Amino acid sequence: YARYDAVVERYNVYKVETIGDCYMCATGLIRDDPDHAANMVRFAQEMQRQAAQVVMPDGSGGTVRTRIGLHSGPALSGVIGKLRKRYCVMGSTVNVASRMESTGVPGRIHISGTTHALVCHVAGWEWECRGEVQVKGIG
Repeated sequence: YARYDAVVERYNVYKVETIGDCYMCATGLIRDDPDHAANMVRFAQEMQRQAAQVVMPDGSGGTVRTRIGLHSGPALSGVIGKLRKRYCVMGSTVNVASRMESTGVPGRIHISGTTHALVCHVAGWEWECRGEVQVKGIG
């Protein structure tokens, strides 16, 4: 995660937390960012470049391949807890992004239709439709 931490601010992205093998971040959360979805896609691309430089510790010589899931929408955030306070982001937007990741393919960025609608105009990006994907709890 140190590689991601080193570049996160370059893309106007806020690191929320890491949980196990999950690196959770958001854009447009701390300060308004009209280009939030494109900035997140750019950061996701950078995450893939950084991961590709890390050799798997299993001796195979392969590199780390990440599954990245993105979704755009409103989220609730704030400090929770009394004993061990922490900043937390929650809501259906977070859940959908998590489902995009879990149904994604290693080495690829899986975005929702909502996010695609916000970034489909960006020149130089190619999009590939995976077809219909069943997403638990969403449809």
